[in-house]
Amino acid sequence: MSKPLFVEIKGVQFRNKGAYLMLLACLEGLKGIKQPVELVLSPGPNLPYVERARLGAWQKLSFRRGGVDISPLIGKLPGAVQRLFNRYGMVSERQVDLVLEASGFAYGEQWPLRFLQNTAKEVVRFAKAGKPFVFMPQAFGPFNSEHSKAAMRDIIQHAKLIFVRDPVSLQHLQSCVPNLPDSVVLTPDFTISLTPRPNDELPQISGPYAALIPNNKVVSKFNHAGAEQLRSGYINAFAAAANKLAADGLQCVLVNHEGKEDAQLCAEIAAKAPCTIVQIDDPLAVKAFIGKAALAISSRFHGAVNALSQGVPCIATSWSHKYHAMMADFGMADYCVAELSEQSLLAALQQLLDNKASLSAEVTAKAAALKQQNAAMWQRLYQAIR
Repeated sequence: MSKPLFVEIKGVQFRNKGAYLMLLACLEGLKGIKQPVELVLSPGPNLPYVERARLGAWQKLSFRRGGVDISPLIGKLPGAVQRLFNRYGMVSERQVDLVLEASGFAYGEQWPLRFLQNTAKEVVRFAKAGKPFVFMPQAFGPFNSEHSKAAMRDIIQHAKLIFVRDPVSLQHLQSCVPNLPDSVVLTPDFTISLTPRPNDELPQISGPYAALIPNNKVVSKFNHAGAEQLRSGYINAFAAAANKLAADGLQCVLVNHEGKEDAQLCAEIAAKAPCTIVQIDDPLAVKAFIGKAALAISSRFHGAVNALSQGVPCIATSWSHKYHAMMADFGMADYCVAELSEQSLLAALQQLLDNKASLSAEVTAKAAALKQQNAAMWQRLYQAIR
């Protein structure tokens, strides 16, 4: 039997359904590798031990606080010490053979510079050790400071592959390295091909329904100065859409795609409109539920992907360039609402209702083509790490 390949998947978690879907998409794709694969995950508040254990994941031995990172030093401990750690289900950086970085959107001026710099150092270490470090399809940028550009240059020059999810992100990488190497590849989101999996968690909704998927990040005080006013406007817009849909005979279901923050937002919307709130833990069951909807309105990136990948027409409310690009991939760019208000959302909703049948056919066709691109992405990855 061939030696197992220890694969660390970074940037994923169990609480956020989109991040969980990217973990599952990585695990599905890794089945195409022609040798046994051992999963490695780093511990964290959203990656608790019990759930990691269910996947049979090894625990990455790492310690990083601020600018101090002793993870590579742990990997230099004697072999006997490393084997002792292995007995307790732990592996060091030195024992990891391949890294798949699947954060989705974590590198740019919106995020701490130190996180980008730490990742750049890790990518360089893996390149020097002759081990592939692959960035799975995600958004990047912008990179405005010379420090962020320098860190991103190190990543571009040393990563085995960087899959970029949209043309705007590609331009942001070009601001760091004008002539990008062939290892930088434009390709769509890679959760599109995941097969939905209904289970006992799914609520029984009789009759057609619309899935409404809010996002607390859009209205968080961390991201916006006028948070209270923004939150009120956001809730009113979703409630207005729900009231219109209810008047048109559709049941409205608020889908919590994350956790307690989104749950609070769902409750505030439901207080102003006739909505049912659902919380489904299994991300593939969430995808199955969204796939049965007549239409969707989503502020969550992967909530919209879940709908569109199954031919469900969807309106996306946007807080980042990644939304418009994803909607354009499905031929739905006109249904990406950047400036959210009651008026803008109701106008987009009316347009979608007027064209729903033709949109569903177009989205289904686009989804099939995007799934082929997903397959090509995995083939490219297999070739690169062979």
